[in-house]
Amino acid sequence: MYLFVDERNNTFSLLQAASGRKTSTKTKKSFPFFLLPGGGKTTLLNTLAGRQMTDDGRITLNGATLSKDLKRQISYVLQEDIFFPNLTLRETLVFTAMIRLPDKMPRQDKMDRLEEVIDALDLRKCLDTIMGDAWARGLSGGEKKRASIACELITDPNLLYMDEPTSGLDYSTSWSLVSTLKHVATQFNKTVVLTIHQPSSKIFFLFDQLLLMCDGQVAYYGRCREVIDFFSELGFQIDSFTNPADFIVDKLKESEENKQKIIDAAKLCSSKARNGQMDDGNGTVRDNTKGQDSNLKSQTSNNETDGQLSGKDCVRVSLLQLDAEVQHPHDPRWPSGYWTQFSQLMLRTFRQSKTRILDKLKIIESVVLCILVSLIWFQLPRTEETLYDRMGVLFFISIHWGFTPLFDAVSSFPMERMVIHKERASGWYRLSAYYLAKMTSELPLTLLQPSLFLAVAYWCVGLHGVGPFFMSLLVIMVNALAGQSIGLLLGIICMDFRRAMAMATIFIMAIMLLGGFYSRSLPVWLDWIKYFSFINYTFHSLLYLEFSGADPFECSDTANASHFTSCKGANHSQIETSEILDYYDVKWSFASYFLPLFVFIFVMRTVGYIILRFVHRPTSV
Repeated sequence: MYLFVDERNNTFSLLQAASGRKTSTKTKKSFPFFLLPGGGKTTLLNTLAGRQMTDDGRITLNGATLSKDLKRQISYVLQEDIFFPNLTLRETLVFTAMIRLPDKMPRQDKMDRLEEVIDALDLRKCLDTIMGDAWARGLSGGEKKRASIACELITDPNLLYMDEPTSGLDYSTSWSLVSTLKHVATQFNKTVVLTIHQPSSKIFFLFDQLLLMCDGQVAYYGRCREVIDFFSELGFQIDSFTNPADFIVDKLKESEENKQKIIDAAKLCSSKARNGQMDDGNGTVRDNTKGQDSNLKSQTSNNETDGQLSGKDCVRVSLLQLDAEVQHPHDPRWPSGYWTQFSQLMLRTFRQSKTRILDKLKIIESVVLCILVSLIWFQLPRTEETLYDRMGVLFFISIHWGFTPLFDAVSSFPMERMVIHKERASGWYRLSAYYLAKMTSELPLTLLQPSLFLAVAYWCVGLHGVGPFFMSLLVIMVNALAGQSIGLLLGIICMDFRRAMAMATIFIMAIMLLGGFYSRSLPVWLDWIKYFSFINYTFHSLLYLEFSGADPFECSDTANASHFTSCKGANHSQIETSEILDYYDVKWSFASYFLPLFVFIFVMRTVGYIILRFVHRPTSV
């Protein structure tokens, strides 16, 4: 299986006039791209992996255009190790195995393969350590990099791409990592392709094949151990005890004349290869114009026919030959079924979110506020003087348990953005499975605190009876979900924590000022905005439940101080709750106030999914 880059009219600026030679499939290869700083290592690897679009040309494997089926033969370890910080390494690897291996594979077989990868990468001692991040100590840099490799090796890929795996690691860790990669390539019969920047001499000679590039052009392609001979033939002698990698970079940077001389020599070697001299995989160049290997000739002919490439338009870069056949296009699009994806994603999201939502400080905050509310409004008497107090406690409960989930949800997607983008780009699961799992798994976490808060505060304050309590509990739960839905949408739109928080603050201030809470005589051209405030519907729902069908309230003891007409009569000392509802402009039915909250939830979450699906879409999905 060959890798081709079809370059039409030389408009692909990253890779210019590049050609390569066949590597032997009988040996396991570790193959680095070695480019100068800023030379486009990551861009090149992203392009070859099908994760970045090109302006022109095609990338094909074995003559077939790189498709989703073919991409499953390729695994890609990013330069940055991206994980959920609160999960342990064991939880991360088990999730990966369950989600990326097919459902027809028994669970025990999945775990056996996982154990094999764990032992090969020496990860057993840190399985129960959290992944960690800048705020929580977890795995070391080398352990995280090996964890990234393990997540890809679980799928048993034919080809493993790695983007600068040694970046940010010290010499000892880098040497250990590359040695492990060499062992994995040999043990599992894999081809490892990686980009690397100025490795040590000891690491440099661990590689089998080397592709050296400069300004988007091939400066050398062949065996690592022969690159010094290549430079020597050009008159560039390396000093004793000099790192070959440093020597190569110095010569390519020394002058434009030397750089062009090296590139021209590489082009000459490439030209000879195209004219019939091919590398036999052991570093020697032999003439194949007579007595060519029939299998190679047949394979090359088929590739050119299948890919519809002409010799004029195609530059062949036979960098790698995979050890397995191409996956058939009729294979399922996703490695696992919808239920498996949903259940595993729901479990992972629950584990990751519980530390964020059930944070100790947030629990302490809720307990303190519950105590304060209970003490400030403790056992309010049913008199006219306490009507504003009852409205006050209902208003506080509405905004607190509407805005707290909103602010918490705003940070959710920005914090998960990198992980989800990586996994979607690799085709781990359906977006709908992830989105539904996230909405479902956070339900108990989101509803637990407001439920406990209301269960205590409601009876301490002395609000309406048992039936209205359970209905008020339902309203507060739906209110929390509506606030969370708006927060999720703001987080999805911005995908940046600071911008999302700024938008959330503006939104909250707007609905507070224009929702009719601080002014009951808004201008006509602003009065309609209150109907887009979910807090407005929650507050009026709670008012309806508190006063509808309740016992009458005692009129004010102060003469002529009552706002209600029934108290101004000579023989009237009580206020009917229907009159209270009219006074506070609660004229709709309970359903008219309660049901719009579900509309907020449905619309916000649907719009959020659409934005994730079509706006924040990884280029390779």
